[in-house]
Amino acid sequence: MNNGSAFRAFTDEVGQYLAGLKVVDYYAQPLPSAVDERLHGLVARFMQGTAVDHDTFQQSLTPEQRALFGIYGHRAATLAVRQKSHDWLLSGLVGAVIANYIIPQKRNVEVSLAVYHHCAHKIGAAPQALFAEAARFAQPELAAKLAAFGQRTDVNLKQFGWQEQKTPEGVRYKFSW
Repeated sequence: MNNGSAFRAFTDEVGQYLAGLKVVDYYAQPLPSAVDERLHGLVARFMQGTAVDHDTFQQSLTPEQRALFGIYGHRAATLAVRQKSHDWLLSGLVGAVIANYIIPQKRNVEVSLAVYHHCAHKIGAAPQALFAEAARFAQPELAAKLAAFGQRTDVNLKQFGWQEQKTPEGVRYKFSW
């Protein structure tokens, strides 16, 4: 099987897996969950594809499936801080890239990006490098937003409506606007 066929098979597999997931159910799962692990693997496989593969994959997703990647992104960022893992943080940010392939007119993408910027600092990663790496997987409009946001030095959670909470399981991020 050539790479194009393999990636199409992967895209089909992702569609079948995500068809059985509901955003509200995933959001309510304990952190970490088996779904987090599975989505982590799916994002890693997505990242191995070509630019054409990325477009094909993105076009195959429904809005609800994109929302699952958005939820995954923030869960992965939380896990990244708990585990001090650059891999989880990058995977989460690429999850956000997948979720925001089509940016609705009224969405302020920067609100969701603030968590990744904050988490990069928490684990000792350079936001500029993290965001530049994730931008390689984004469509041009979002890639430009990622690159610019990664360069910012004035980002804090509160100004974007987020709180960092300490829980018995570890840190958690809550949107509070």
